[in-house]
Amino acid sequence: MRREPLSMLAQSELIDALVGRCVMHGGEAAGETLLMIDHDDVDDLVHLANRLRRLALFEDHIRAMVMAPP
Repeated sequence: MRREPLSMLAQSELIDALVGRCVMHGGEAAGETLLMIDHDDVDDLVHLANRLRRLALFEDHIRAMVMAPP
């Protein structure tokens, strides 16, 4: 059975965790990285990509709402 979609916070934490695996101990980004991710992470990334594609249609409107002065 499909899990609930990740919240926006959980999505950002997933991406941050993946990026965190691509940073060396000194804080510099690695030139190349091999990642091992599990089935759930792959599933979450697929759903995240699909949601971003749908939101991309409204990117200009979203940007205008977020950047508009109060």
